[in-house]
Amino acid sequence: MNKRKLVFSSLFAALISIGCVIAIPLPGGVPISVQNMFCILAGGILGSFYGAISVLIWIILGAVGLPIFANAHGGVAIILGPTGGYMLGYALGSLFLGLTLGEPKLTENKKDIKFIAKIAILALVAYALVYLPGIPRFMQVMASKGKPQTFQDALKLTFIPFIPGDLIKWLVTIPLVKSLRPVAARYLSHDSN
Repeated sequence: MNKRKLVFSSLFAALISIGCVIAIPLPGGVPISVQNMFCILAGGILGSFYGAISVLIWIILGAVGLPIFANAHGGVAIILGPTGGYMLGYALGSLFLGLTLGEPKLTENKKDIKFIAKIAILALVAYALVYLPGIPRFMQVMASKGKPQTFQDALKLTFIPFIPGDLIKWLVTIPLVKSLRPVAARYLSHDSN
């Protein structure tokens, strides 16, 4: 394993953790935070599966009780709670973007419109993938608490309110991934073990 990639994965885990202080609670119980943006950025910038490793490091640290989940909470109860599926979705979105964009390369042309469009489309899919395990887990936990939700109700609580924020984060993600991939490539190339 490339030691530098592990260090960068750890740095992104720290960024994801710092993102917990920027959270807006909503009535549905799922807060708006920037943690998903840092997770997607990790995959887009680090490539391969090192972005997902960043998310897994963050989940493990939060599981042992560090207050690094949204609203500065920590512990296994958060992972097992209604927002736990989103954490899995963060890893899924990061892994998807990392695998589809591939390893960052010094030769990537920042001005190549096709590459920018590729980043935009794949990042949008990555943000959407966060909801794939998130919404069903929310519904499952709420049902187990005697508060069953229809799919439409779950969408109203855990998806629709997040669309504007996710679109803004997506728009920020595109130039950051485009600009920082060559920087990451400089430090993470296979020659730099």
